[in-house]
Amino acid sequence: MSLTFIFIFCLLVVAMFAPFISLYAVSLIKKKEYQRHIKIQKRLFWVCVIGVVIFEVQLRMAGGSGSLVAQSKYVDTSFFRYILTAHIIGAVLTYLIWAFTIFWSDNKFRKKRTLPGFSSKTHRKLAYISIIGLFYTAITALIVWILTFYL
Repeated sequence: MSLTFIFIFCLLVVAMFAPFISLYAVSLIKKKEYQRHIKIQKRLFWVCVIGVVIFEVQLRMAGGSGSLVAQSKYVDTSFFRYILTAHIIGAVLTYLIWAFTIFWSDNKFRKKRTLPGFSSKTHRKLAYISIIGLFYTAITALIVWILTFYL
C-alpha cells in the first residue's frame, strides 16, 4: 500500500465524519456552549483544509490525479468524469462557503464580543449550506473512492 493511498483513505474518513462533527457543534448552540461550537468548527475546518492541501501536494508529487485513477477501469467513462468533476466543484464551493462563514462570523464576534445578532439568520443559512455541502462532498468522495480503488 502506498503512502498516497493511506493518506487518501484517512482523508476520506475525515470527510465522512466532518458533517456529523459539524452537526454536533451546531447542537452545542442550543446548550449555549458557544465557545465550544466555535472551537470545534474552526479546528474541523483547519483539519479538513490542511488535509486537502497535503492531499494536493501528495497528488502532484505522485504524478497528478491521472496517475492516481489510472488503474480504475471507469476512468474513461463519462459517469466517472462527471462524478469526479461534481465532487471537486462541490467540495471547493463548500469549503469557500464554510470559510466565509467562519471568518465573517469570527470577525463580527471579535468586534462586538457578542453573537452575530442581526447576522444570525445569514450565519445559520450559510452554516446549513456548509453542512449539506460537507455531506455532498463526503458522498461524492466515497463514490470516487469506490470507483477508483474497488470496482
